[in-house]
Amino acid sequence: MRKINNKVLMAVAALATLIASTVATSACYWYGYQPEEPKCLRDE
Repeated sequence: MRKINNKVLMAVAALATLIASTVATSACYWYGYQPEEPKCLRDE
C-alpha cells in the first residue's frame, strides 16, 4: 500500500510541475506583448 501511495504522489507532483510550467510560460507570452503607446498619451 505504501508503494502505491508513493507512486500516486510522484504522479501528482509531476502533473503539478507540468501545469505550473505551462501557466508560467503562457503568462510570459501574454505579458511579453506591449503595444505602442498612443501619441496623445506621451509626455513630450
